[in-house]
Amino acid sequence: MKKRSPVSRSRYSTPFNRLLGARPVRKGKGRALYALTVGADHLNRRGVAHGGVVASLLDMALGAAVVTSIEPQEWCGTVQISVQFREPVRPGRVRAEGRMVRRGRSVAFAEGEIRDPAGKVLATAHGAWTIWPVKPA
Repeated sequence: MKKRSPVSRSRYSTPFNRLLGARPVRKGKGRALYALTVGADHLNRRGVAHGGVVASLLDMALGAAVVTSIEPQEWCGTVQISVQFREPVRPGRVRAEGRMVRRGRSVAFAEGEIRDPAGKVLATAHGAWTIWPVKPA
């Protein structure tokens, strides 16, 4: 049986992350880094990553940054996310980083970007998450 890294077994890994193919690289203290190898299943007819793939990857990274900053009994959900596409995301490995910018009692704000292996920014995002003191019923 293949041994999985500790970060992939964390409470932050979801079936959607695995379905998309995104892998958590590092998470903690209001920051998260995800990696994705953009392949044929991620591409649109023009040969670049579909906007939904880019938005989903950014949502994962920013959301994970928020999740790492909340208490174990707290729960959060995306309220709003805005993605700015700067360059086409082409096949190959990309990294999405999320950072929590500000946190209140019931809302948190995060920002981040997707970069190619050379460090070029391909897309940026910012968003808001609602925070509940316990998991909603």
